[in-house]
Amino acid sequence: MAQLLIIEDGDEYLRFFSRYLKDHQYNQAHSLEACLNELDTSIPDGFVLDLRFDRVPREDLIGDVEDMAGNLFGGDLEAAWRYVVDNQGYLILQELRERGFNQPALLVAELPQRRQDNLRKLYGRIGVVPSFDRNRIARALRELLG
Repeated sequence: MAQLLIIEDGDEYLRFFSRYLKDHQYNQAHSLEACLNELDTSIPDGFVLDLRFDRVPREDLIGDVEDMAGNLFGGDLEAAWRYVVDNQGYLILQELRERGFNQPALLVAELPQRRQDNLRKLYGRIGVVPSFDRNRIARALRELLG
C-alpha cells in the first residue's frame, strides 16, 4: 500500500482520495511548512498536489511576490499575489525538488500536452489527470508508483 502526501489548501482532495482510492494511505499538508513537517516524520511514495491555494493565509504561501511583481508584472503586487495563489502547487513542487524530494507527483488539472511535457522536463515523474475521475486517477497512480 503506497503512502501519498496530499498537499492542498482545503480537504476535498483528501476526502475524494480516501473515499474512492482506498488502495493507498494518505497524509495531508496545507502549506509547504506543513509538508516539510510531514516529511520530517515520514517519507511518502508520492505527492498529490492542488495547484491553486486561495484558502490559505498569504503568510503561508511561498514565492517572492516582490521579485515577481518587479520581473513579471510591472510592479503590480496584486497581480503577483494572484500568480502565487494560482501557482502555489507548482511552487511547492519546485521547492520539494530543490530539497531532493523526487517522488512522483500527481496533478489533477486540465493542462495542454505541451505544458505537461514541460513539467516533466522540470520536475521528473509527473502524472496529470484532467478531472476527479477515480479510474483515470487510479491508472495514473499505478503508472507513477509502478
